[in-house]
Amino acid sequence: MSEFAARYEARLELVDRLRAAHATLAAAQADKIRLETELYHLRRSEELEFGINPAFAGESVATEIAVTLKCSQRQADHDVNLGLALQHRFPHTREAFAAGQLEPAKVQIICAELDSVADEVVATLEPRIVQHALDIDPSRLKRTIRRWVLEVDSRAQIKRRKQAERDRDVTIFARDDGTAGIDATMTAEGGRALYHRLREMATGDVCGRDPRTLGQRRSDALAALADTGRLACQCGRPDCPRSDDLPEPRRALVHVGVSAETLLGIQDNPALLQGFGAIDAHLARRIARHARFVVLPEPPETGSTPTSSTEAADHLPATAEPELRYRPSRALAQRVRAFDAVCRAPGCTVPAALTDLDHCVPFDHSDPVRGGPTTEANLACRCRRHHRLKTDIDNGYVRWRIRQGAGRREEWVTPAGASMVSEPEGVEYLFPRERVAKVQELDPAEGSVMIENDFGCAAHLFELIRLTKASRWPDVERAWSTTLWKDVTRAVPGVEIGLGVPESAPPF
Repeated sequence: MSEFAARYEARLELVDRLRAAHATLAAAQADKIRLETELYHLRRSEELEFGINPAFAGESVATEIAVTLKCSQRQADHDVNLGLALQHRFPHTREAFAAGQLEPAKVQIICAELDSVADEVVATLEPRIVQHALDIDPSRLKRTIRRWVLEVDSRAQIKRRKQAERDRDVTIFARDDGTAGIDATMTAEGGRALYHRLREMATGDVCGRDPRTLGQRRSDALAALADTGRLACQCGRPDCPRSDDLPEPRRALVHVGVSAETLLGIQDNPALLQGFGAIDAHLARRIARHARFVVLPEPPETGSTPTSSTEAADHLPATAEPELRYRPSRALAQRVRAFDAVCRAPGCTVPAALTDLDHCVPFDHSDPVRGGPTTEANLACRCRRHHRLKTDIDNGYVRWRIRQGAGRREEWVTPAGASMVSEPEGVEYLFPRERVAKVQELDPAEGSVMIENDFGCAAHLFELIRLTKASRWPDVERAWSTTLWKDVTRAVPGVEIGLGVPESAPPF
């Protein structure tokens, strides 16, 4: 065999191995989804026997999958729903998926596009669609299915559109680069109206010297719709013809958790923007220029991990006087939500602001003195789904366990024995264990903060400066003693900074 022929054969073998690996991976994913669906049926039947409401029976399986596989609960929910659809409505797709002939992307498209189609139409179209899917890419598959459905049953498309309009929503998510992404489902006419309004603002609200691109102005116009409804020009000229009669800004409440060292510019640890995630220190200091502050003292460590609710009660800090009322005070709720940041269940990302405050050791309504105090150490953020699960655990309806530990840690143990530790995410930002030293010198212009008459917070900051000041930070006190106070009345309501202040000086 010639050298050319040998290389050609090697390439063919490589392509064959790639194709085989792709099929093996698809078959393995099909098997995973099948097993997750079986686990759902098992847990649902068990919970129904315990008398759990049929509307909620089985919903804990997504949390169990998240703990077992260390994945997100959203992914677990998606897999179970896909498995149920394959099991009950799409047998041909299920078989091709299990054989490794269809990848997950195509399977999801088939199930989604045929979801609102009548069963008799699915029975007619599915075999044809599966056969066609073997030879085309996912994008073309989606377009083909929609065309075939319209040819066979146009009512299904109308039903699908009406359902999508009923489900319309807007979600905002964190992108990997520190910006925010928006995913919106709107009516078709509403989407076109929004696009034209953004373009109108981007071209009509600013003068010709605005330095931003058209795309940047459209993006800023969308944020302006939530504020004044007018896009402010950024040309910087005092005689800008578009700067007249700008309405007073109105701002939604924004919560940021950041350590005092980071806000001072001594450290560059990341901060936490509530409902968004981690942001860099520079952005946190920029947001903090127009903020009011809430000082959050460092929560105490409470020793080793308790193994039961009774032991957890013994680990509550002696310095925290138990509150005997069921509902926590506003200040207490604010601290707990700042410390936890999100729902404490593993894999759950529901922001703390949308969660319930749950008593780790159940509150005793008949005799509050006996246990379940309403204290910082005995409260945790749980979304409504995981609040129900915790209540079922307390009542003995499910075989889950939650072990309360030191430093607000929780260990969630599934009925099968898999476990995962849940850390309070907000604490990691307010009181970072590993301090990230600044790599650039402090820039007072970038780091300046204007506080809304919060002299107590300023005292905390100056005390921290006094304790941490060293020869290698000669400009810290000078820079902050001028910038912290000079604009004390200029804070813009709408931004609230949760400021983590340690009990003692950091070891610099």
